[in-house]
Amino acid sequence: MKRFSLISAAILVLFVIVGASSFAQAKTLAITTNKTVVDGVVNAAEYSFTQDFGQMTVYANRTADALYLAVVGNTKGWVALGLGSMRMDGSTILMGFVDASGKVQFKPQAGQGHTHKDAGQDVQSTIISYAMKLVDGKTTLEVALKPSSYIKAGQTELDVIYAQGTEASFVPRHMFRGALAIKLAQ
Repeated sequence: MKRFSLISAAILVLFVIVGASSFAQAKTLAITTNKTVVDGVVNAAEYSFTQDFGQMTVYANRTADALYLAVVGNTKGWVALGLGSMRMDGSTILMGFVDASGKVQFKPQAGQGHTHKDAGQDVQSTIISYAMKLVDGKTTLEVALKPSSYIKAGQTELDVIYAQGTEASFVPRHMFRGALAIKLAQ
């Protein structure tokens, strides 16, 4: 009976390793022909990469012409995505919220230490389009970017940070944040 348990445990461990390996392979971002509509509404079929973090979900899709990113936060406050670093410092940060009158407030920012400032025209020129919505207590930000501005030849990972705050204002600090490296298919 003990031998059967050891064999069963070994088989289970093998399945977990193979499953984790398959899961990791599915987390790469390749150039696709998926058409993403930047309208502030995330449809899973629009994105080839999804990662759920409980309080927030990050989406990505990549075509020859655009890098599409979206974040959905369980908040009525602001949400943000950052690119180029696994920390605020050195990141290009795209953040926004929908105010009480339903108007979208969006700011491209440049991370500096533990804060950020206006990113300027260089970052503005990399943004193809963006949209935001607040529905049922969830704030969604979708953005289309010029891929060559964020993915260089030979790059193997796209560093992404994400965060959210509880208020519809750019002033309060984040209440939830994280980082991930999305593997890029060559």
